[in-house]
Amino acid sequence: GAGDKCSSVEDQLILRREVRARFPRRPWIDVISKYDLGVVDGARERLIEIMEAERLEKAKKGFDVDEENYFIELSIKEGQGVEELRQEVMRMLGEVRVVLDAMAKMDDR
Repeated sequence: GAGDKCSSVEDQLILRREVRARFPRRPWIDVISKYDLGVVDGARERLIEIMEAERLEKAKKGFDVDEENYFIELSIKEGQGVEELRQEVMRMLGEVRVVLDAMAKMDDR
């Protein structure tokens, strides 16, 4: 998996960029997991660079873009970010529900 000890941070960021590029309009949450174990030097900054590049690309294509880079620093062990992640998932599920309800109404016509 993406979090295996043998996969480097750069490999994980490449995978993230590929999946994000494949599904640019899908709901997305960036999470730095196991935050209590520490973050590899430069990894956080590299993620921010990637997110800023994606934001610029989306803006060029006319998509709505967030004002800031947003990711959740998660540590299950310490309870850090757990509630924030839960709230973000619930918010996204609400957005998906609105879209699905609208699609269902279109099908009913």
